[in-house]
Amino acid sequence: MPISEYVDYLDEYCEAFDLRRHICFGTTVESVTRNPGGDWTIQTRNARGPRKERFDSIAVCSGLHQHPHLPRFSGQETFSGEVIHGAQYRRPAQVIGKRVLIVGGGESGADVAAEVAGHAAESVLSLRRGIAVLPRTIFGQPQDLQTSRLQNSAAHWIFQTRNPADDRKRRVYRWMFLPFVCVDKFIQIVFRLFWEFLPLLWASSLTAIRTNLRMRRLTLLLLESSGGTLNEQFGTKTDEFVRALAEGRCRRAPAIARFEGPRVLFQDGSEFMPDLVILCTGFETRMPFLDEALATAPRFLNTFNPVVGVNLSFIGFLRPAFGAIPPLAELQARWFASVQSGQLALPSKIEMRRSIEQWTHLRAHIFRAVRGRLDYLVDYTHFCDELASRIGCKPGWRDVRRESRRFRRRFVAGPFAAAQYRLVGPHARPEIARAVIENLPMVHPWPYFLNLYLRWTLSRFLHRLAGPAYAPKLELER
Repeated sequence: MPISEYVDYLDEYCEAFDLRRHICFGTTVESVTRNPGGDWTIQTRNARGPRKERFDSIAVCSGLHQHPHLPRFSGQETFSGEVIHGAQYRRPAQVIGKRVLIVGGGESGADVAAEVAGHAAESVLSLRRGIAVLPRTIFGQPQDLQTSRLQNSAAHWIFQTRNPADDRKRRVYRWMFLPFVCVDKFIQIVFRLFWEFLPLLWASSLTAIRTNLRMRRLTLLLLESSGGTLNEQFGTKTDEFVRALAEGRCRRAPAIARFEGPRVLFQDGSEFMPDLVILCTGFETRMPFLDEALATAPRFLNTFNPVVGVNLSFIGFLRPAFGAIPPLAELQARWFASVQSGQLALPSKIEMRRSIEQWTHLRAHIFRAVRGRLDYLVDYTHFCDELASRIGCKPGWRDVRRESRRFRRRFVAGPFAAAQYRLVGPHARPEIARAVIENLPMVHPWPYFLNLYLRWTLSRFLHRLAGPAYAPKLELER
């Protein structure tokens, strides 16, 4: 979705729900202070000057991407060129005719590198480690449409992660279902041959075929050097920068060792003399208006501080490895509103702390390629279901079976749409949910669909035989 369409959507949303009159534009929050009685004093400033107000509850929704992270490198003060953060890059005119070094290959780094490579005199991409790369589109459809409940239902350890702690479970699974595992492998081979490899050869020229094959090899090398599988870290959801590398419009370099005057030296001893360095090095999670102890304390489902309770929440301070922030933030907002209205209550502090520990352990177990970093990283579909369960809007099998055959197929194998959480429970709009879900595309190619369905079925069967330790990742209550 182009940014212009997204901005138009936000404008239309504000119009539809008459939100603008509730928003104080051009206002800076300078401090949020908790009073002895449990309410809050807010100090703000706008064109008319400072203002103090008191509120019963606070929702902090400023997000993760407000304060650019700017690392300092040895000798950087001697660099004669320009250094900016990726957030300051706006258009190709900034790089035309320049030698440019891009540092970092996350979402923004990949986009910046792809665009810069087409306009700069010379471009180099510096990466400390490999990355998990997915194309923005697949089979002519946005990659997002591949994320389905079916794809994410089987247990993590069956095929999404390779954590050694799960080796015993995998052995039990493989030996118990050996004939089916062999069928699974055969279907995988068919899928990779006919849907992944052969399409690379269907290009208009020999040069294009070579580029496609080189892109595939580079993508596999980047994943291999990332320290984990595709699902054990956050993903970069565009491969256009890989195309730039494959076509020679951009060169890859290792991490920066130091700056020396006009030169940048890399850890392998190579060097580059850039005119401009663009640091796509992410953002720092800072809330200068809030007491640091409150801002940094662990949160129950990334939302509520167990010590403070219901009148302070953090919405949007999480990032799915694959997926989007807005649907998660919407569920957090619905939960917050229900708690504020008294329709829902938070669990005890002990239960909230236990949940925090469990999710922390699960995050370290699943995302082991980025263990110790990104404590706001979540598994998109799993976390959506957990938030929906707290709200009471997660549909069960009985709810789904009442719907049409078309609905059921798309609910399970169609894109993982937020409309599923409007079918039942608070804020339900079942007529809209049905209209959205019944019109979702079915995009899994048939071998991949068979793979996913087989794993899901075996996963559920093993769970019934062997108990909770073998539970599927996603499950609808009966």
